[in-house]
Amino acid sequence: MSFIHLSILLSAIIGLVIITWIRSFDIYEKETFLAMLWAFLAGGATSVFIAVGIYEILGIFGINDSAISTTIGSFLVIGPVEEFAKLAGLMVVYGLIRRQFNELTDGIIYMSCVALGFSIIENYFYANSGESSQYLLFYRVFISTPAHISFSVIVGYAWYRHKMEKRPVRIVIGALLTASILHGIFDALAFSPWFNFLLLIYLYLIINQSLKIIQYTNIISPFRPAFTELFDHPTGEAVAELECPWCKSFAPKVLFRNSYFTACRCDNCGHHISSVRDIGKIFRIFAPEYRRFGKKLTTVKLGDGRTWLSVYGTAFFKNRGGYGFFMVSDISERLKVINDIAVTRFSKTSFISGNMLKRIFE
Repeated sequence: MSFIHLSILLSAIIGLVIITWIRSFDIYEKETFLAMLWAFLAGGATSVFIAVGIYEILGIFGINDSAISTTIGSFLVIGPVEEFAKLAGLMVVYGLIRRQFNELTDGIIYMSCVALGFSIIENYFYANSGESSQYLLFYRVFISTPAHISFSVIVGYAWYRHKMEKRPVRIVIGALLTASILHGIFDALAFSPWFNFLLLIYLYLIINQSLKIIQYTNIISPFRPAFTELFDHPTGEAVAELECPWCKSFAPKVLFRNSYFTACRCDNCGHHISSVRDIGKIFRIFAPEYRRFGKKLTTVKLGDGRTWLSVYGTAFFKNRGGYGFFMVSDISERLKVINDIAVTRFSKTSFISGNMLKRIFE
């Protein structure tokens, strides 16, 4: 198999893996794989076509690769051209599947698919540009691809608010300017022989920033259900022979099941019982954070003298593979606190200008 064919195969596999990963952040009203694949292909191809066209026009005026592969070129040419091209790709995607855009997260999801398509196509051409350039495919997949997606997240957010909430077009321009600057910084570091060691640190910062934006959109999603309401309608079934971790009762327990988690209620003590995995889902879904569940655990000793593993002092269990217990009211209050803090802290801890974020996000 030639490297060209191998790179096509690898690009396709990598693209599908990343699309699946992107989709995992769409918690409440997931987009279909077909719509995301369409955005990846149509949006990616459109954005590459537009970027190449602009670069060809610039070449007519003597602004070639050597002229733009500099710090100044990164900020004045590469960043604006490629981020504008990806926005154009999103506009095409929106025109084709506009009915799929029904929450803020969708703008980010489809923009990410467009950016992924742009990056995968770009990676392919870089990797097959010469005999000594094959290694670029692997380098760019792990460095450039997540960077391309992270630059454009804020544009997808602003585009949704402009089209679906009738916000003024200036928020899209502001987001495009922000994405262009972020892109320019990345390329300037990559081109610099003195500062390219900072590239991975910068990549971490922009990925972390993107996750904060996605977390914010999930918290305010109109499809996000109220946690307590999921316990208003039991299934009518009962779980037999399950010991309550707290009171040790084996009495039958009322079952609650929904598309997010399963729980049952011990009427002897009033606690609800779920598997550790389902407790993890509760905090992942209703207080959308992207830290590993294990990092949220602490050891606590309750009033009866027993020691438990705890999540935010509201859900308790003996080990990571068993069952835990909680009070619905306690978890509901904790979820609200976590989400309120995340929303309040969002602009304050961002390395993007607070004023810029305020114009785009409020």
